[in-house]
Amino acid sequence: MRGLLLLCSILAAAPAFADPSPSIRFGLTGALADQGAPQQTPFGPTIALGARIGPVLGEVDYAYLSFVDPDTIDGGMHRVGFNLRGDLYRDANRPCMWGLACTKAVTLYAELGAGIRYGQWALDSMRRSPSNSDRQREAHLGFGIALDNQINPTRLGWQLGFRLAAAPRDDLMLACRGASCSADGVDRSGAIDYSLLFEWTFLVGR
Repeated sequence: MRGLLLLCSILAAAPAFADPSPSIRFGLTGALADQGAPQQTPFGPTIALGARIGPVLGEVDYAYLSFVDPDTIDGGMHRVGFNLRGDLYRDANRPCMWGLACTKAVTLYAELGAGIRYGQWALDSMRRSPSNSDRQREAHLGFGIALDNQINPTRLGWQLGFRLAAAPRDDLMLACRGASCSADGVDRSGAIDYSLLFEWTFLVGR
């Protein structure tokens, strides 16, 4: 929460340094691998609202992770977070790529972000993930490519991105207590769940 307030403060103070340009992204997000989810990997719609100052974009985003997965507890699995994204390379003078995809600009970007997942996965009839809470903090690093079909007067284009996310595991899934418990019943809280996520979104903005 403190990070989100800091981001909002930076964006609010930005007009003193530059003219921020609003942007919106919407599309689909999913997991190629997710240690904290069931075998059916999370997949669903996502939307992000932000403001750009030069090569840096600050965003607040939302994803409905359990859109196609009914194995959740009371209301599904959702993610709310914020990102700071920076352009590593941008070429606004590439009319075509390899003679296949004609674009106005190509951008490679990297991002750093944090978020909170709301909800619990039903791993089976006895286990939930996370087990002790319906909230799980997450931090991530990401990278991707943007292909702009239009850059003036409004930027329109497609983006494909990947995120490597880490979340602290809340794993008190004990079937019993005491010396008779099996090794699978050990409290493993404090470990980290990793996930590799992808995003395919359409951008409207600058």
